[in-house]
Amino acid sequence: MAKLAVSSWSLHRELPHFLRRDIGGRISLLDFPKICVEEFGVNAVELCQAHFLSTEWDYIEQVKEALKRYNVKVVNIPVDIGHAAEPDPKKRENEFKIIKRWFQIAKYLDSPSIRVNTGSGDEEEALRLAIEGYRELVEVAEETGVKVLIENHGGLSANPDNIVRIIEEVGSEYIGTCPDFGNFPPEIRYEGLKKIAKYAQIVHAKTYEFDESGEETTIDIGRCVRILKHAGFDGYYSVEFEGKGDQREGVKKSIALLKKYL
Repeated sequence: MAKLAVSSWSLHRELPHFLRRDIGGRISLLDFPKICVEEFGVNAVELCQAHFLSTEWDYIEQVKEALKRYNVKVVNIPVDIGHAAEPDPKKRENEFKIIKRWFQIAKYLDSPSIRVNTGSGDEEEALRLAIEGYRELVEVAEETGVKVLIENHGGLSANPDNIVRIIEEVGSEYIGTCPDFGNFPPEIRYEGLKKIAKYAQIVHAKTYEFDESGEETTIDIGRCVRILKHAGFDGYYSVEFEGKGDQREGVKKSIALLKKYL
């Protein structure tokens, strides 16, 4: 049985964004579980931190109720505030305080993980800071039981060897990867996925466009799935449609394509 989820990022043009509160969304995060069940036939979701309009507990309780109403589980929360390699001590302290709150929110929503970005900078110094940062976050991960994940998401993480180095040097079962099918440069995409697949806790099944037969035209989805399967991954593939055109149709095509290979 294929384990499929849908990321709220797939409907980011419909959803409000916490940094753009002045632009009203056509739907809210509270509507998202219903859409996933009724339109996509999927009962697992990835809820992006960017689409939460508040971190106050009364709002988080509303999110939990919406999930419960449609019997939907959260499989990950990608956090886009702050990053592990932030060099400014004051900014780093403030950002880590916010990130650590997301471990608590994830625990309350029964999400097994959150994704935290590596950041960028002078590579060796940035790597040192990132390793130090993830070590600090892993302490909270171990306390809450919520894992911290690294996605190939630009900056330091654009190089798969950096991801592997961070994970191995942090050395905890509470840190893993969130491989994204589309984020590595095309010339290293599949080799990069192979390197980080063995640490995978969830996968971003990134899609952009499809041909008449329903195949993705820019990414070999079948090859990506085979890489993850070969590494022993049996977790959730979270649909992250980023193409033009109708987002909901893009999600449906992505699900159909994944089912073909899963």
